[in-house]
Amino acid sequence: MKHQPIKVSVLLTTHIPQHHFFRLLNSLQDSDYSGMEMIIIDDAAQAEFSGKIHDQVESFQNDRIVLLDHEHSTGRGNCLNEALHQATGTFLWAPEQADRFNSRLFREALNRFSTDPAAVWVMDYNLPSSSTLWLEDALDGRLPDDSCFVWNRNVLEGRSLFYNPFLTHLHGAELAMRVQESHVWHRTDPFFVIDENQWLAPVGLNLEEFYRSAHRIEQDSSQKEVILEGLKTAGQEKPTDPNSGDLLTRCRQLLAQDDAKTTFELINTFLKKEPRHREAIQIKVTALEKMRRHVEAAELKHSLKHLKDSEAPKPDSKHAEPVQIPVDKSHHKENEDSDTTDKELKEPEDETKQIAQSVVIPTTGIGKPYLERCISSLSNVASAEITELIVIDNASIDDTFDYLQQLEQKQFMNIRVVTNPSNAGFAASVNQGLETASGKVVLVAHNDVEFSDGIFEHLRKGFEQDENIAVVAPLLNETEQAAQRSGKDEEDPFLLTDQVDSCCFMVRRDLPVSMSEAYGLAYFEMDDFCSEIRDQGGLIAVSTSVAVTHHAGATTGAMGLRLSPQRKWINRAAYNAKWNEQPVYTVPNQGTIADRLERLEPPTDPSDPPEEWKDEVNEFLTDEVKTKIMRSDLSRRELLVIVPTLLMADCRELLRNLEDRLDKIDLPPSLLMLFIHFYYEKNIYSRCRHYLEKAENSHPAFDMYRLKIFVDDKQTNEASELLGQLMEEYPASPDLFALAAKLYEHAGDKDESKSFAAMANQLDPVSYPPEESEFEVKF
Repeated sequence: MKHQPIKVSVLLTTHIPQHHFFRLLNSLQDSDYSGMEMIIIDDAAQAEFSGKIHDQVESFQNDRIVLLDHEHSTGRGNCLNEALHQATGTFLWAPEQADRFNSRLFREALNRFSTDPAAVWVMDYNLPSSSTLWLEDALDGRLPDDSCFVWNRNVLEGRSLFYNPFLTHLHGAELAMRVQESHVWHRTDPFFVIDENQWLAPVGLNLEEFYRSAHRIEQDSSQKEVILEGLKTAGQEKPTDPNSGDLLTRCRQLLAQDDAKTTFELINTFLKKEPRHREAIQIKVTALEKMRRHVEAAELKHSLKHLKDSEAPKPDSKHAEPVQIPVDKSHHKENEDSDTTDKELKEPEDETKQIAQSVVIPTTGIGKPYLERCISSLSNVASAEITELIVIDNASIDDTFDYLQQLEQKQFMNIRVVTNPSNAGFAASVNQGLETASGKVVLVAHNDVEFSDGIFEHLRKGFEQDENIAVVAPLLNETEQAAQRSGKDEEDPFLLTDQVDSCCFMVRRDLPVSMSEAYGLAYFEMDDFCSEIRDQGGLIAVSTSVAVTHHAGATTGAMGLRLSPQRKWINRAAYNAKWNEQPVYTVPNQGTIADRLERLEPPTDPSDPPEEWKDEVNEFLTDEVKTKIMRSDLSRRELLVIVPTLLMADCRELLRNLEDRLDKIDLPPSLLMLFIHFYYEKNIYSRCRHYLEKAENSHPAFDMYRLKIFVDDKQTNEASELLGQLMEEYPASPDLFALAAKLYEHAGDKDESKSFAAMANQLDPVSYPPEESEFEVKF
């Protein structure tokens, strides 16, 4: 095969567990990307480890692998610096906890890297905006390991591109803290798989080095004093009990061996004596993470963080504010910049109002507290003379209707209310708003957004940059879209990007593209909208001059959408089927059974894999292969590859032969979710209960399955208690209302059953259409 020029240098050192090192090394060697070199530093590893590395590298016969040996250990930092001098690639990657390399995802990431040659890249992590926030993440154990950083040596100056030799790990995080301020950063998805047996890398004694680095780079004298005070105590965390040190060492060893349960029990004993010991706290957090790994980790972490960050009061809170009508402030602040553009757009005083801009805000569920705050912020930044407010009320179940009536009576900001008898979903609401709007530009926003001064002025200017720009969006306090992350300086007032967040964006009223209404309540409708725009030659821009606050997940959280991950799986599959090339499902011809199945392209919806995918798996599972699987002493890693494949392909006979082996290992929630869904759909509740017991409370969806089984089995008392608990947390969940209807039907209370069925239909008519129910729905 003809080699491409070296573009990427992978720096590997022997400071990670041996089994982990070789899985990564083999997957890198198997990659079909030829523009990569590997610099391996054997830092005086044990003889067996070192010999195996030499044998492996020699067998590869790859002239793009450089292997250097150390007679005496110098530490990971020094090794990485030595590897830097040997590396010739533009991009540098020093994986630490990456377990397996995905060539396809890597090539996609590399294409994104090439779109901004002046950027540095970080994966699955939001960089803190100040040195003190970096230290907070260090104290809380939230720093990413080295695998999450891709360094661009054309951007970083020679004097700053080095790894701190005094650290034992987290070298990438410390380097990122030092160079963050002076460089552009973009966030991308990982192109590697994290080791299921993640070994612990707590900050521990590294904390002192983080404090020293933060003190050196901090310019603010008062902040330097704060950091200096922290440095005084950073290295003083010594166990007072002479036996505590041994206990802490034992916990480190157990966690490295993946015995999270025993680690958790022992570290709690340690923390009773040393409750503020930072490393012990981090060990506890890591043990919990290993015990409770989430279904789709990035998705669920963002969901939990969104719920935590949401500051809006619950509607039934004793501290909820009374209904307030926003004050129209369009006639004051005459000399403030935020009103400048609105005033410039005003027509001369006459009896005819000239609407220049429309604002579309969909709302549903129990969204009134958020809607009030959103509209109040709008009244602070927009002029009523030229602004039209359009609220799409998707059958809210709180007193949103009364609130909007009051706004209509006061003729607040030329308000127009569109009331849907059932929840039409975000996409349909946006389309209704665009059809209703009379302004030249339309600002679309979620009801949990707070607007900032200059929002209209800066977004409107985006359309003046290029006639092909179809969407302009602001920066956001929190988002998965890298181009919209606030908190960093941007020289360009506008950035072009492929996609923006749906929470706040501006379009021209005459935009020829509408939102697809095929995605139901949520997920992927904005991805589809942006793809449609790009497909028709349109451009998408971000204004770096204005940012808004988004209390993410406020409405969808109350609706309990995370109780049913299948919603997202289904929409993801629909989006991929529409916009991505149909994958060719092929099991490779070489490697172990687990290796070959692992390289098979996974289905985007694990609950409903394509028939072609299932056919490929079943064709691969010959009698000979099945016999080999059943007779082999499979490792944990092999079981966690083979078993999910059998589940999704519905290979029940072979699957049951392997299930007993799973009782001896901790299963990740993703696999537990597949098992529970698989057996629930087949009405085999005994197996569901078995895996629900193993799952404990590692994800809210497990409680939903428990409730479904209680209701189906007519366990009224258990169902009522659990339903009440979930309703308290998710008071606008259509899934819970539907189960409540079924529960009351079993109890013979038809009136209550009809009432709850109507609520489920009202909030989600797609999943709970009236024609599929015997209940009479009344509005």
